[in-house]
Amino acid sequence: MTTPEKLAALRHQMLEHQLDAYVVPSTDPHQSEYPAPRWATRAWLSGFTGSAGTLVVTLHEAKLWTDSRYFLQAEAELRDSGIQLMKLKTPHTPEYADWLADHLLRGQTVGVDGRVFSATAARRLAKKLEKHDVQLRTGLDLPGLVWKDRPGLPNRPVSEHLSDFSGEKWEDRLRQLTDWMTENGLDYFLVSALDELAWLLNLRGTDVDFNPLMVGYLVVGRRGDHAVFAEQEEALDPWVAKLPEMKRLPYGEAAAYLRKLNAADADIGFDPDTTSVYLSTAAGGVEVCGIESPIPRWKGIKNEVALEHLREVMTHDAVALLRLRRWLDESLSAGVTEYEVGEKLAALRAEYPNYVSESFNPIVGYGANGAIVHYHATAEGSATLREEGILLLDSGGQYHNGTTDITRTFALGEPTAEQRRNFTLVLQGHIDLATARFPVGTSGVQLDVLARRPLWQHELNYGHGTGHGVGFFLNVHEGPAGISPNPRSKSAQHPLEPGMLLSNEPGYYAAGEYGIRTENLVVVQPAKQEGWLRFETVTLFPIDRRLIDVSLLSEAQRQWLNNYHARVREKVGPLLNGDEKNWLEVACADI
Repeated sequence: MTTPEKLAALRHQMLEHQLDAYVVPSTDPHQSEYPAPRWATRAWLSGFTGSAGTLVVTLHEAKLWTDSRYFLQAEAELRDSGIQLMKLKTPHTPEYADWLADHLLRGQTVGVDGRVFSATAARRLAKKLEKHDVQLRTGLDLPGLVWKDRPGLPNRPVSEHLSDFSGEKWEDRLRQLTDWMTENGLDYFLVSALDELAWLLNLRGTDVDFNPLMVGYLVVGRRGDHAVFAEQEEALDPWVAKLPEMKRLPYGEAAAYLRKLNAADADIGFDPDTTSVYLSTAAGGVEVCGIESPIPRWKGIKNEVALEHLREVMTHDAVALLRLRRWLDESLSAGVTEYEVGEKLAALRAEYPNYVSESFNPIVGYGANGAIVHYHATAEGSATLREEGILLLDSGGQYHNGTTDITRTFALGEPTAEQRRNFTLVLQGHIDLATARFPVGTSGVQLDVLARRPLWQHELNYGHGTGHGVGFFLNVHEGPAGISPNPRSKSAQHPLEPGMLLSNEPGYYAAGEYGIRTENLVVVQPAKQEGWLRFETVTLFPIDRRLIDVSLLSEAQRQWLNNYHARVREKVGPLLNGDEKNWLEVACADI
């Protein structure tokens, strides 16, 4: 079916069910950023494959809201689809809820699939619509009625993430949660977010590409009567046997189990941000049961065992990237595509024994493709690199001993003066954030301007956030903290705490020409003076000196760069052979 045919089939179902509009989010029943194929509904309906976006279909219009990371990609993928792109956070573009409230008539009805719509999102949308006498119905999975070859429920292997890597036993983490439940008067707590489940039980799965997760729910009982809901049987049963009184039940029985507990007057808790409105209703509703999960904060603060593993994995990740860079120099004249670069890098990472997979689809953007913030090169049609221009390479690996995410911009030929200036402005912002000192209680929204100030001085900017949380052999994007200029962002408002791992990734994108981004991962650490914090940069790979206009750097910025490159030589050099070590010495030479 073409996209127009899919929209026509959806509108037929809307008429059958007496709906005037239907909202399709990007999420799954667990509010995951990257859903398993079964719940890639918005992508299937619209043809837009970005990770963030909301599709709204009325009987006569279709619109898709997404943010600036995906404007160029969405314009290309939505062409001839009959869907209009709505650019979030741009002048005169309303949020989708406001658009619905303004365009629907009193008495009309909006439908959503309550199994993939969070309790928080449904509540917010209902309140907005109620003011205009528009009704919200949450029990209709209309795309499921027209998606005839929809993938089944995920059911892939699972394994234990050893405490030798994580630094904590699952028994201790489970006890931490039940102690918290006791403090808050809860008999049961529903863990819906997949990375929270994985972290809590030191369990890793393969249900979602790039994210080592098992699709399932966990209901934790304060008295040890726990229940896990997942499709895995043989793979999961040995794990369940380790937990006293743990039951394994089919994935689809979670709602019935919660209804049974609710009928018995049990005090149930769940996080409305990550729990579907469907399960929220089964458990007793947001007003009674809604409570913020403590797990994201616990998960976000890495212990020293995990951090030591991460520092080690960064050296091996750097070796793979170094070998990729040298291979690229040798292969350019013969012709190599963006897609082949990504495949080669994955193969090089896989040479390290603890490698599991890439942590996301690599972004290999040559020339104008580098300006597409979340560009994905495919086997057919990706650009062929030449000995000119610049290449933006954003990639990462999933390892048993950590998750990596690094972006480097490489000069493949002689860069222009403009490219060198803009690269250096981005680098200055990166350094200024990396060297920041800030008081305890500071949040990312307060620090974001440090990374943008050099660009702003030249009236330049970038549309994405500056930093996101990173999991430990978990999701490459995680909360609870982040670095963003958006004052409404929950993660940007969350205080930074020692042990949190975040990205530092300012950039600049000249549409139709090139893209620039420099990304390292940083760990929040105590500063020398009590009550103050700093960042420790843990990523280890040289920054392309050919793109730097040294005259723009302050003495402190130049010194940071030289010190950083000295540390790269020290940590990565011992893992290299003679020729590789010589390459690293040249790449890390002082400026």
